[in-house]
Amino acid sequence: MKKNLFFLLIVSLVSCSTEDNNTASFSINLVSSETTVSIDQAFTITVDANEEIKELWASTDNFATGGYAIRQFGTSHVLNFNFDTLGQKRISVRAKNQDNVVSENQVIVTVSRGNALKINGVQIISFYGINTTYDPEFPTTSPNHLADLRFGLSKNKLGNPLDNIYSPVFWYLSNIIENQGNMTWDCSNAELFINQNASLKFGLADIDNGIAGADLLNGPPDYREISFSNYIETKPTTITYTFPEINLEFKLFVEWVN
Repeated sequence: MKKNLFFLLIVSLVSCSTEDNNTASFSINLVSSETTVSIDQAFTITVDANEEIKELWASTDNFATGGYAIRQFGTSHVLNFNFDTLGQKRISVRAKNQDNVVSENQVIVTVSRGNALKINGVQIISFYGINTTYDPEFPTTSPNHLADLRFGLSKNKLGNPLDNIYSPVFWYLSNIIENQGNMTWDCSNAELFINQNASLKFGLADIDNGIAGADLLNGPPDYREISFSNYIETKPTTITYTFPEINLEFKLFVEWVN
């Protein structure tokens, strides 16, 4: 009887050890299509696992934010990325198998400027309702009745890296210039790099108490789309955009790669 108990104990320990080893063996490997990319350049990271993946996370900020999904991913899945800021980027990926065991891995990609241009400033020349009253609580003899200006830029960006879907999102919001002021913003420290073949949506609003009080593009739509493709050859440092139907004219001050 003692021998039988001893035998059962050994079998039980071996069995548990085997299960623990199997559980601990789940792992993922990351293969990036590129190790160095340019601003706005799309690239992929393939997640390969030695078991089927049930859940998958991907993040560029140590999982403070990022994409997550529960699906039957199989043993391999392709993640999609692009970046519009320079420097080294650490991409972290977590995967969970059917036994709820999590494996994590990272890959580092370096982002260079490539042919991206840099937006250094914006100047408004005219807009819908310029020099008219936007704050009627003030008399027209006071500059406070004029619009308090803020512009915004949006562009197509990749959303969840688990899905290769691009959509327009806010890229940059300026500070507010009160009472029209000089209608000029210095953006040189904002690191506004964008691929020269990309397009942007430009918006302009009167701000009251921190929120948009009026659309200064007389929308809809509340934006105008601009691009740089007509200037790639000449590379001017100042580009003027004009939309006479809404009395909108503004300049971008840009820096090109030589």
